[in-house]
Amino acid sequence: MESAWQLFLRQLASPDLQFTHDDVCGWSADEFEALTAAGLISEMALATRVVCDVCEADHWERVRWSEDGKRAYIVCPEAGIVDLDLERLRQWKCCLQQFAGRISKALGRGEVRPVPASRLWFLGRHRTAGHNPHFFLAAIGPDELPTTIKAVRQAYGRVTAMLFVPFPSPTSTEDGKLRMVDVGKAASLQDGQIAVDLEFIEEQFGDSGALRVSAKQPPKPLKEHRRAILRTYMEGHQIHNMQALGTHLGIEASILHAMIRGDTSKYGDTRLETMLRRIGCSQAKWDGGPKPIRRS
Repeated sequence: MESAWQLFLRQLASPDLQFTHDDVCGWSADEFEALTAAGLISEMALATRVVCDVCEADHWERVRWSEDGKRAYIVCPEAGIVDLDLERLRQWKCCLQQFAGRISKALGRGEVRPVPASRLWFLGRHRTAGHNPHFFLAAIGPDELPTTIKAVRQAYGRVTAMLFVPFPSPTSTEDGKLRMVDVGKAASLQDGQIAVDLEFIEEQFGDSGALRVSAKQPPKPLKEHRRAILRTYMEGHQIHNMQALGTHLGIEASILHAMIRGDTSKYGDTRLETMLRRIGCSQAKWDGGPKPIRRS
């Protein structure tokens, strides 16, 4: 089941940036509070249309009101007049400007400027991996990516940059100067605050042509494979970010990142074996090998 944070990120790719009461009623109180405390969602006027919940057709109907304005109802073709709980009419919108500001602040900038394109912001610049790239956030769907890249290039030229998007995406453009990253992989929400995984961002630029990666480092697909293993463990244990995972395992987050990179100068074999045992992962699986065949 997706968390409220994951649903919020997924909604950023949709033309509809709203959540109905039916959407949020399944969230925990803590999840709802975290999103509202961060200013990422805010309440709107009451809904004017709702889904009928008394028949199996899942049809939308216009909300009607009694003459005194105290009773709301819809007219269902099957059930007739259906009274509505006013709570069901509440709805919330995603606050994109606030989200952009929170990401920028987590990068250490706090600088946000809208780009002359729909739902696209410049977040400032942040020194990382020997670069000083521009950072952008685009609340778009995959089909809007080409026009968004064009808008970035028109506004800022062919600068070295990172574009945060709310969906799995290619790593970079054809020239490698514009890195594209799923914002859900780089950012997390905890206790009403957004944190950005700066070491993960550094890894994205560390693989670029401007920085020659050591042959001893694993290829990028293997690093993504290892990161996915840790993410699966985190999701299963409701751990929100690498810092929290490090605390959970008793290992510094920087060491976990070194393990992903295969930088053995930061850790020993015994420490890696201990970590893998804790998360229930074999060495073969960690190194991208096939899963062992289970014998009956």
